[in-house]
Amino acid sequence: MDKLYYRDTYLRELDCTVVQVNRTDKATEVLTDRTIFYPESGGQPGDRGKLGQFDVLDTQKSADGDSVLILAKDCPVREGEKLTMKLDWNHRYKFMVMHTAQHMLSGLLFTMYSIGTVAVHQGDEYLTIETNQTEIDQEKIDGLILEANAKIHDNHAILYHEMSHSDAEALGLRRSIKVEGDVRIVEIEDVDRIACGGVHVSRTGEISLVYCIGQEQIRGHVRLYFKCGQQALLESLENNRIIQTMSRDLSCRPDELAAKVSSLQGDLSQTKSRCEHALRLLAYHVIKDNMDKEGISIPDGADGDLQGYAKATERFDNLALFAMDISDNQRPKWLIVLKGRYEKLDFNSSVRPLLAKINAKGGGRSPVFQGMAACADKEAIARFKTDFRTACLSL
Repeated sequence: MDKLYYRDTYLRELDCTVVQVNRTDKATEVLTDRTIFYPESGGQPGDRGKLGQFDVLDTQKSADGDSVLILAKDCPVREGEKLTMKLDWNHRYKFMVMHTAQHMLSGLLFTMYSIGTVAVHQGDEYLTIETNQTEIDQEKIDGLILEANAKIHDNHAILYHEMSHSDAEALGLRRSIKVEGDVRIVEIEDVDRIACGGVHVSRTGEISLVYCIGQEQIRGHVRLYFKCGQQALLESLENNRIIQTMSRDLSCRPDELAAKVSSLQGDLSQTKSRCEHALRLLAYHVIKDNMDKEGISIPDGADGDLQGYAKATERFDNLALFAMDISDNQRPKWLIVLKGRYEKLDFNSSVRPLLAKINAKGGGRSPVFQGMAACADKEAIARFKTDFRTACLSL
Protein backbone atom coordinates (compact mmCIF):
# COMPACT_ATOMS: atom_id res chain seq x y z
CA MET A 1 0.00 0.00 0.00
CA ASP A 2 1.28 3.46 -0.95
CA LYS A 3 0.95 5.62 2.19
CA LEU A 4 0.69 9.13 0.82
CA TYR A 5 -0.03 10.62 4.23
CA TYR A 6 3.70 10.31 4.87
CA ARG A 7 4.62 12.24 1.72
CA ASP A 8 2.10 15.02 2.26
CA THR A 9 0.18 15.19 5.52
CA TYR A 10 -2.06 17.93 4.04
CA LEU A 11 -3.54 15.79 1.23
CA ARG A 12 -7.32 15.75 1.73
CA GLU A 13 -8.53 13.84 -1.35
CA LEU A 14 -7.17 10.93 -3.39
CA ASP A 15 -8.33 8.59 -6.16
CA CYS A 16 -7.73 4.92 -5.28
CA THR A 17 -8.70 1.36 -6.13
CA VAL A 18 -10.29 -1.11 -3.70
CA VAL A 19 -8.04 -4.18 -3.51
CA GLN A 20 -9.65 -6.18 -0.68
CA VAL A 21 -13.00 -6.27 1.14
CA ASN A 22 -13.53 -8.22 4.36
CA ARG A 23 -17.01 -8.34 5.90
CA THR A 24 -17.39 -9.18 9.59
CA ASP A 25 -20.44 -9.31 11.85
CA LYS A 26 -19.63 -5.74 12.96
CA ALA A 27 -18.15 -3.86 9.97
CA THR A 28 -16.89 -3.86 6.41
CA GLU A 29 -13.08 -3.66 6.29
CA VAL A 30 -11.51 -2.25 3.13
CA LEU A 31 -7.94 -2.11 1.81
CA THR A 32 -7.03 0.22 -1.06
CA ASP A 33 -3.96 0.36 -3.30
CA ARG A 34 -2.95 3.72 -1.82
CA THR A 35 -4.25 5.91 0.94
CA ILE A 36 -4.25 9.25 2.75
CA PHE A 37 -6.06 7.74 5.76
CA TYR A 38 -3.83 7.40 8.83
CA PRO A 39 -4.60 4.33 11.02
CA GLU A 40 -4.99 4.58 14.79
CA SER A 41 -1.52 4.29 16.30
CA GLY A 42 0.69 5.76 19.01
CA GLY A 43 -2.17 7.43 20.84
CA GLN A 44 -3.44 9.16 17.68
CA PRO A 45 -6.98 8.21 16.55
CA GLY A 46 -7.58 6.81 13.09
CA ASP A 47 -8.89 9.02 10.29
CA ARG A 48 -12.54 9.36 9.27
CA GLY A 49 -14.14 10.57 6.07
CA LYS A 50 -15.55 9.18 2.80
CA LEU A 51 -14.71 6.41 0.34
CA GLY A 52 -16.85 7.29 -2.63
CA GLN A 53 -20.35 7.73 -1.20
CA PHE A 54 -19.58 5.46 1.76
CA ASP A 55 -18.75 6.77 5.24
CA VAL A 56 -15.36 5.78 6.65
CA LEU A 57 -16.06 5.44 10.38
CA ASP A 58 -12.49 4.70 11.48
CA THR A 59 -9.08 3.58 10.22
CA GLN A 60 -7.19 0.73 11.88
CA LYS A 61 -3.74 -0.71 11.27
CA SER A 62 -3.41 -4.19 9.78
CA ALA A 63 -0.81 -6.70 10.95
CA ASP A 64 1.59 -5.54 8.23
CA GLY A 65 1.00 -1.83 8.91
CA ASP A 66 -1.52 -1.00 6.17
CA SER A 67 -4.52 1.30 6.68
CA VAL A 68 -7.76 -0.66 7.01
CA LEU A 69 -10.81 1.51 6.35
CA ILE A 70 -13.72 0.65 8.65
CA LEU A 71 -17.12 1.04 6.97
CA ALA A 72 -20.62 0.11 8.08
CA LYS A 73 -21.62 -3.53 8.26
CA ASP A 74 -22.72 -4.95 4.86
CA CYS A 75 -21.52 -1.83 3.00
CA PRO A 76 -21.83 -2.68 -0.76
CA VAL A 77 -18.29 -1.63 -1.72
CA ARG A 78 -16.65 -4.05 -4.18
CA GLU A 79 -13.09 -5.13 -4.94
CA GLY A 80 -11.72 -3.43 -8.06
CA GLU A 81 -13.86 -0.31 -7.67
CA LYS A 82 -12.13 2.98 -8.38
CA LEU A 83 -13.27 5.49 -5.79
CA THR A 84 -12.24 8.85 -4.35
CA MET A 85 -11.30 8.99 -0.68
CA LYS A 86 -11.86 12.25 1.20
CA LEU A 87 -10.64 13.01 4.70
CA ASP A 88 -12.77 14.48 7.45
CA TRP A 89 -10.19 17.25 7.51
CA ASN A 90 -11.30 18.93 10.75
CA HIS A 91 -10.91 15.63 12.57
CA ARG A 92 -7.51 14.85 11.02
CA TYR A 93 -6.09 18.35 11.49
CA LYS A 94 -7.12 18.52 15.14
CA PHE A 95 -5.06 15.43 15.87
CA MET A 96 -2.13 16.53 13.71
CA VAL A 97 -1.97 19.65 15.88
CA MET A 98 -2.41 17.66 19.08
CA HIS A 99 0.25 15.09 18.15
CA THR A 100 2.75 17.81 17.32
CA ALA A 101 1.95 19.58 20.60
CA GLN A 102 2.55 16.33 22.47
CA HIS A 103 6.01 15.93 20.92
CA MET A 104 6.86 19.50 21.83
CA LEU A 105 5.60 19.19 25.41
CA SER A 106 7.24 15.80 26.03
CA GLY A 107 10.51 17.10 24.56
CA LEU A 108 10.46 20.19 26.77
CA LEU A 109 9.58 18.17 29.87
CA PHE A 110 12.66 16.08 29.20
CA THR A 111 15.12 18.87 28.34
CA MET A 112 13.92 21.32 31.01
CA TYR A 113 13.26 18.97 33.93
CA SER A 114 14.52 15.48 32.94
CA ILE A 115 10.90 14.26 33.09
CA GLY A 116 10.18 11.28 30.85
CA THR A 117 6.96 10.40 29.04
CA VAL A 118 5.47 6.97 29.80
CA ALA A 119 2.25 7.13 27.75
CA VAL A 120 0.16 9.60 25.78
CA HIS A 121 -3.45 9.85 24.63
CA GLN A 122 -5.02 12.22 22.16
CA GLY A 123 -8.72 12.50 22.96
CA ASP A 124 -11.62 14.50 21.58
CA GLU A 125 -11.44 17.02 24.43
CA TYR A 126 -7.82 17.09 25.57
CA LEU A 127 -4.32 15.67 25.32
CA THR A 128 -2.83 13.66 28.19
CA ILE A 129 0.81 12.91 28.93
CA GLU A 130 1.60 10.34 31.60
CA THR A 131 5.03 11.10 33.05
CA ASN A 132 7.52 9.00 35.01
CA GLN A 133 7.20 11.31 38.04
CA THR A 134 5.26 10.81 41.27
CA GLU A 135 4.70 14.56 41.61
CA ILE A 136 5.29 17.73 39.58
CA ASP A 137 4.99 21.12 41.26
CA GLN A 138 3.04 23.99 39.72
CA GLU A 139 6.16 26.07 39.15
CA LYS A 140 7.49 23.46 36.70
CA ILE A 141 4.16 23.22 34.90
CA ASP A 142 4.02 27.00 34.54
CA GLY A 143 7.58 27.01 33.22
CA LEU A 144 6.70 24.28 30.71
CA ILE A 145 3.68 26.19 29.40
CA LEU A 146 5.58 29.46 29.05
CA GLU A 147 8.37 27.75 27.11
CA ALA A 148 5.97 25.73 24.94
CA ASN A 149 4.09 28.86 23.86
CA ALA A 150 7.40 30.57 23.14
CA LYS A 151 8.25 27.68 20.80
CA ILE A 152 4.86 28.08 19.14
CA HIS A 153 5.57 31.78 18.62
CA ASP A 154 9.01 30.98 17.15
CA ASN A 155 7.28 28.81 14.53
CA HIS A 156 9.84 25.97 14.42
CA ALA A 157 9.77 23.64 11.40
CA ILE A 158 8.79 19.98 11.74
CA LEU A 159 11.15 17.75 9.74
CA TYR A 160 11.20 14.02 8.87
CA HIS A 161 14.23 11.79 8.50
CA GLU A 162 14.38 8.14 7.38
CA MET A 163 17.46 6.31 8.69
CA SER A 164 18.77 2.96 9.81
CA HIS A 165 18.03 1.68 13.28
CA SER A 166 21.68 2.02 14.33
CA ASP A 167 21.92 5.61 13.08
CA ALA A 168 18.73 6.48 14.96
CA GLU A 169 20.03 4.89 18.16
CA ALA A 170 23.20 6.99 17.85
CA LEU A 171 21.15 10.18 18.10
CA GLY A 172 20.58 9.61 21.83
CA LEU A 173 16.81 10.10 21.66
CA ARG A 174 14.82 10.75 24.85
CA ARG A 175 12.84 7.52 24.33
CA SER A 176 13.91 4.06 23.18
CA ILE A 177 13.00 3.01 19.64
CA LYS A 178 10.17 0.46 19.60
CA VAL A 179 10.35 -0.71 15.98
CA GLU A 180 12.82 -2.90 14.10
CA GLY A 181 14.51 -1.97 10.83
CA ASP A 182 14.61 1.51 9.36
CA VAL A 183 13.29 4.30 11.54
CA ARG A 184 11.30 7.46 10.82
CA ILE A 185 12.51 10.35 12.96
CA VAL A 186 10.21 13.33 13.58
CA GLU A 187 12.16 16.46 14.46
CA ILE A 188 10.82 19.72 15.79
CA GLU A 189 13.77 21.85 14.80
CA ASP A 190 15.82 22.93 17.86
CA VAL A 191 13.16 21.46 20.20
CA ASP A 192 12.80 17.66 19.98
CA ARG A 193 13.66 14.53 18.00
CA ILE A 194 11.84 11.23 18.41
CA ALA A 195 11.04 8.07 16.45
CA CYS A 196 7.40 8.33 15.40
CA GLY A 197 5.07 7.04 12.70
CA GLY A 198 2.40 9.68 13.19
CA VAL A 199 1.27 12.66 11.13
CA HIS A 200 2.01 16.23 12.19
CA VAL A 201 1.67 19.84 11.15
CA SER A 202 4.53 21.52 9.28
CA ARG A 203 5.43 24.21 11.84
CA THR A 204 4.83 24.79 15.56
CA GLY A 205 2.95 28.03 14.85
CA GLU A 206 -0.02 25.92 13.73
CA ILE A 207 -0.47 24.73 17.33
CA SER A 208 -1.59 28.32 18.14
CA LEU A 209 -1.84 27.88 21.90
CA VAL A 210 -1.28 25.26 24.59
CA TYR A 211 -1.95 25.22 28.32
CA CYS A 212 -2.33 22.72 31.17
CA ILE A 213 -5.80 22.16 32.58
CA GLY A 214 -4.86 19.82 35.44
CA GLN A 215 -3.10 16.71 36.66
CA GLU A 216 -3.88 13.47 38.47
CA GLN A 217 -2.10 10.42 39.89
CA ILE A 218 -2.33 7.32 37.70
CA ARG A 219 -0.43 4.07 38.36
CA GLY A 220 1.87 6.01 40.70
CA HIS A 221 2.67 8.57 37.98
CA VAL A 222 1.56 12.14 37.31
CA ARG A 223 -0.72 12.43 34.29
CA LEU A 224 -0.90 15.94 32.83
CA TYR A 225 -3.92 17.24 30.88
CA PHE A 226 -3.56 19.84 28.12
CA LYS A 227 -5.68 21.87 25.74
CA CYS A 228 -4.11 22.89 22.46
CA GLY A 229 -4.90 24.35 19.06
CA GLN A 230 -8.40 25.56 18.18
CA GLN A 231 -9.86 23.90 21.27
CA ALA A 232 -7.51 25.88 23.52
CA LEU A 233 -8.40 29.14 21.77
CA LEU A 234 -12.16 28.53 22.03
CA GLU A 235 -11.93 27.49 25.66
CA SER A 236 -9.82 30.55 26.45
CA LEU A 237 -12.52 32.79 24.98
CA GLU A 238 -15.21 31.01 26.99
CA ASN A 239 -13.14 31.18 30.19
CA ASN A 240 -12.63 34.90 29.65
CA ARG A 241 -16.38 35.41 29.24
CA ILE A 242 -17.00 33.50 32.47
CA ILE A 243 -14.38 35.55 34.34
CA GLN A 244 -15.79 38.85 33.07
CA THR A 245 -19.35 37.83 34.00
CA MET A 246 -18.32 36.73 37.50
CA SER A 247 -16.26 39.89 38.02
CA ARG A 248 -19.25 42.03 37.06
CA ASP A 249 -21.70 40.06 39.20
CA LEU A 250 -19.39 40.04 42.24
CA SER A 251 -18.27 43.67 41.74
CA CYS A 252 -14.55 42.90 41.77
CA ARG A 253 -11.57 42.85 39.44
CA PRO A 254 -10.62 39.52 37.76
CA ASP A 255 -7.50 39.24 39.93
CA GLU A 256 -9.72 39.55 43.03
CA LEU A 257 -12.08 36.73 42.04
CA ALA A 258 -10.33 33.91 43.93
CA ALA A 259 -10.29 35.86 47.20
CA LYS A 260 -13.89 36.99 46.67
CA VAL A 261 -15.15 33.45 46.04
CA SER A 262 -13.20 32.14 49.05
CA SER A 263 -14.80 34.83 51.23
CA LEU A 264 -18.27 33.98 49.92
CA GLN A 265 -17.70 30.28 50.56
CA GLY A 266 -16.78 31.11 54.16
CA ASP A 267 -19.92 33.24 54.54
CA LEU A 268 -22.02 30.48 53.01
CA SER A 269 -20.56 27.89 55.37
CA GLN A 270 -21.37 30.06 58.38
CA THR A 271 -24.88 30.75 57.10
CA LYS A 272 -25.46 27.05 56.45
CA SER A 273 -24.30 26.21 59.97
CA ARG A 274 -26.67 28.81 61.47
CA CYS A 275 -29.57 27.51 59.36
CA GLU A 276 -28.91 23.93 60.43
CA HIS A 277 -28.83 25.02 64.07
CA ALA A 278 -32.10 26.94 63.64
CA LEU A 279 -33.77 23.98 61.94
CA ARG A 280 -32.63 21.61 64.69
CA LEU A 281 -34.01 24.03 67.28
CA LEU A 282 -37.31 24.27 65.40
CA ALA A 283 -37.47 20.48 65.10
CA TYR A 284 -36.86 20.14 68.84
CA HIS A 285 -39.82 22.40 69.64
CA VAL A 286 -42.07 20.67 67.08
CA ILE A 287 -41.23 17.28 68.62
CA LYS A 288 -41.79 18.64 72.12
CA ASP A 289 -45.08 20.40 71.26
CA ASN A 290 -46.46 17.18 69.72
CA MET A 291 -45.30 14.92 72.56
CA ASP A 292 -47.90 13.32 74.82
CA LYS A 293 -47.39 12.40 78.45
CA GLU A 294 -46.07 8.97 77.39
CA GLY A 295 -43.19 10.52 75.43
CA ILE A 296 -44.68 9.68 72.03
CA SER A 297 -44.41 12.40 69.37
CA ILE A 298 -45.99 12.21 65.92
CA PRO A 299 -45.77 15.63 64.18
CA ASP A 300 -47.93 16.30 61.13
CA GLY A 301 -44.93 16.95 58.85
CA ALA A 302 -41.18 17.41 58.95
CA ASP A 303 -40.96 20.14 56.28
CA GLY A 304 -38.17 18.44 54.33
CA ASP A 305 -35.68 18.27 57.21
CA LEU A 306 -35.62 14.77 58.67
CA GLN A 307 -31.90 15.07 59.47
CA GLY A 308 -32.69 18.07 61.64
CA TYR A 309 -35.32 16.02 63.44
CA ALA A 310 -32.86 13.15 63.95
CA LYS A 311 -30.30 15.56 65.45
CA ALA A 312 -32.95 17.20 67.65
CA THR A 313 -33.84 13.85 69.26
CA GLU A 314 -30.41 13.81 70.95
CA ARG A 315 -31.92 16.16 73.59
CA PHE A 316 -34.56 13.61 74.68
CA ASP A 317 -34.00 10.66 77.02
CA ASN A 318 -37.29 8.83 76.46
CA LEU A 319 -38.88 9.25 73.06
CA ALA A 320 -40.90 7.41 70.43
CA LEU A 321 -40.93 9.60 67.31
CA PHE A 322 -42.49 9.13 63.90
CA ALA A 323 -41.96 11.97 61.43
CA MET A 324 -42.61 12.06 57.70
CA ASP A 325 -41.32 14.43 55.03
CA ILE A 326 -43.97 14.67 52.31
CA SER A 327 -42.28 17.39 50.23
CA ASP A 328 -41.89 14.72 47.52
CA ASN A 329 -45.49 13.57 47.34
CA GLN A 330 -44.60 10.50 45.27
CA ARG A 331 -41.87 9.16 47.58
CA PRO A 332 -42.30 10.46 51.15
CA LYS A 333 -39.38 9.94 53.52
CA TRP A 334 -39.92 8.68 57.05
CA LEU A 335 -38.01 8.79 60.33
CA ILE A 336 -38.53 6.70 63.47
CA VAL A 337 -36.55 7.24 66.68
CA LEU A 338 -36.93 4.90 69.67
CA LYS A 339 -35.05 6.07 72.77
CA GLY A 340 -35.00 5.14 76.43
CA ARG A 341 -37.71 2.70 77.38
CA TYR A 342 -38.91 2.60 73.77
CA GLU A 343 -35.67 0.92 72.72
CA LYS A 344 -37.33 -2.27 74.02
CA LEU A 345 -39.70 -2.11 71.03
CA ASP A 346 -38.14 -4.43 68.45
CA PHE A 347 -38.09 -2.55 65.16
CA ASN A 348 -37.94 -5.60 62.89
CA SER A 349 -40.72 -7.60 64.50
CA SER A 350 -43.02 -4.80 65.71
CA VAL A 351 -42.51 -1.74 63.48
CA ARG A 352 -41.38 -3.07 60.08
CA PRO A 353 -44.67 -4.99 59.51
CA LEU A 354 -46.58 -1.74 60.12
CA LEU A 355 -44.36 0.13 57.63
CA ALA A 356 -45.11 -2.50 55.00
CA LYS A 357 -48.75 -1.31 55.04
CA ILE A 358 -47.65 2.01 53.54
CA ASN A 359 -45.10 0.34 51.23
CA ALA A 360 -42.28 1.80 53.26
CA LYS A 361 -38.74 0.44 53.10
CA GLY A 362 -35.62 1.25 55.04
CA GLY A 363 -33.90 0.48 58.28
CA GLY A 364 -31.10 1.67 60.50
CA ARG A 365 -29.48 1.09 63.83
CA SER A 366 -31.06 1.78 67.19
CA PRO A 367 -32.24 4.34 68.09
CA VAL A 368 -32.59 5.89 64.58
CA PHE A 369 -34.40 4.25 61.63
CA GLN A 370 -35.31 5.87 58.32
CA GLY A 371 -36.29 5.19 54.74
CA MET A 372 -38.79 5.94 51.99
CA ALA A 373 -42.44 5.08 51.40
CA ALA A 374 -44.15 4.42 48.09
CA CYS A 375 -47.53 5.41 49.55
CA ALA A 376 -48.74 8.99 49.96
CA ASP A 377 -52.34 8.09 50.85
CA LYS A 378 -53.28 10.25 53.82
CA GLU A 379 -55.73 7.73 55.28
CA ALA A 380 -53.18 4.88 55.10
CA ILE A 381 -50.54 7.09 56.77
CA ALA A 382 -53.04 8.12 59.47
CA ARG A 383 -53.75 4.42 60.20
CA PHE A 384 -50.00 3.76 60.42
CA LYS A 385 -49.61 6.57 62.97
CA THR A 386 -52.39 5.05 65.10
CA ASP A 387 -50.84 1.57 64.86
CA PHE A 388 -47.39 2.98 65.70
CA ARG A 389 -48.75 4.70 68.82
CA THR A 390 -50.55 1.50 69.85
CA ALA A 391 -47.34 -0.55 69.45
CA CYS A 392 -45.43 1.95 71.59
CA LEU A 393 -48.08 1.92 74.31
CA SER A 394 -48.04 -1.88 74.42
CA LEU A 395 -44.65 -1.88 76.19
